[in-house]
Amino acid sequence: MSDWLGVFQRHSGKSAVMALFLLCALPVTVLTALITPPGQSPDEPAHIARAAGLLHGAVLGVRQPGLNAYSGRGEMLSGVKVNQGLFVAALGSTTQVGGHPVVTADDFLAMRAQQPQPGRVFADIPNTDRYFPLAYLPATLGLALGLLAWGKPLICIMLARFCMLATFLALGLLALRIVAYGEALLLAVLLMPMSLFLAGTVNVDGVLIGLACLSAAALTRGFRWFGLVALVVLLLTVPPYLPLLGVFLLPLFVPGFAWRLRDAVLAALPVLLWAGVVAVFVAVPFEKAPYHPGPLFTGDRTVLLDHIEPAANLHILLAQPSRLITMPVHEMLHGAASTLASMIGVLGPLQIILPDRYYKLWSAAGVVVLAGLLFSSRPKILPAGTQAVNLVLTIALLFGNFWLILVASYISWTGVGFDHIEGMQGRYLLPMLPFLLFAIPSLRPRAKLPPLLPALPVVLLGLYDIGYIPLRLLNTYYLH
Repeated sequence: MSDWLGVFQRHSGKSAVMALFLLCALPVTVLTALITPPGQSPDEPAHIARAAGLLHGAVLGVRQPGLNAYSGRGEMLSGVKVNQGLFVAALGSTTQVGGHPVVTADDFLAMRAQQPQPGRVFADIPNTDRYFPLAYLPATLGLALGLLAWGKPLICIMLARFCMLATFLALGLLALRIVAYGEALLLAVLLMPMSLFLAGTVNVDGVLIGLACLSAAALTRGFRWFGLVALVVLLLTVPPYLPLLGVFLLPLFVPGFAWRLRDAVLAALPVLLWAGVVAVFVAVPFEKAPYHPGPLFTGDRTVLLDHIEPAANLHILLAQPSRLITMPVHEMLHGAASTLASMIGVLGPLQIILPDRYYKLWSAAGVVVLAGLLFSSRPKILPAGTQAVNLVLTIALLFGNFWLILVASYISWTGVGFDHIEGMQGRYLLPMLPFLLFAIPSLRPRAKLPPLLPALPVVLLGLYDIGYIPLRLLNTYYLH
């Protein structure tokens, strides 16, 4: 028995975790990229347009007059000019069968036959043109290579997907290589079905999840500026994650707090500057199918609105400040099951729901990973009081970040006066999970826990997903 334990310990270190990550993630992301029709991941056409706009120097989106997609009324739109052929191909070609999009033989032939189209068209992408362009560079590189070598729009999109998944894999491997402890947690985040699906499409969230893992991993080694740079790239893309900078203040009661605070403030400045520029020159209210205002609206509720009004929603929240707490808490509690499921994996354009037992297995694997952190070996064991403060502050930051995302969703995505929050998706929580590394205390184990041991349930699920996720995509889009 001791011989078997010795063999397991020798082959369950960091290298084994990295190898298993690549073994599980590479086939899933590659097959996702090949199987998923263009436009069939969350907001993929808008992400492709953002990446394609960079080919022509569209670092920042622009406003221009246009027509509301729902009402046909004239209003100001926000977007970029992109290659016409790429934009048409990004929308994909599917047919509604049984209430969900599928690819018929005619659809497939139509996508293959699409030819390059000269000229550029304006793409209305108010949800992605506000993102900082750095995280889109891999996709832009793939599009550029495709245009130079083949020109076929479908091939360009496939190459963009491959460049994005290669970036995700590289970030994941680097994070696992440098993290000082908690390899199992990072592996769980990286192998989450939602992470792998997003990484195999032109959705920037896959790269952002990799950056979050890299940022947290660097901080465990004391590479603060390296971690800050990775986090700043994430924050420039999605500013509501700004509270994560608070983790870089830890530990609070150790000399050098003033320097750590200075670094965090300096890191926040470009994020706030970019957000300000976007608010002044780019952002426009999101369009919405015509609707009547909700019960919290104090004006005429018989009027029909066709877009979101952030100022009106902010006024509704501030008119009764308790709503800033009660509405997010209500969403956290009553939407917990759906949020957890969509964090683990709701594939396609958020339509492919997996079995309940599958979500339960992944949840159980997450519990094992967090329990393993209690017994992980740390480079430096902090006093019990310091660990308690780290736990409280980190959990407060993560819940505060969750609250901020919910408030932002109400202001920017929810219809005027609604008494609930719309737009919350579990995938928004994935970049927050790596920072649980700083919340879970160490119980000072006498024996060093092999990094692979708490990750075994995740690895088993990851191996299962090599076949399961591609088959679900095949069954959804082609076997009809």
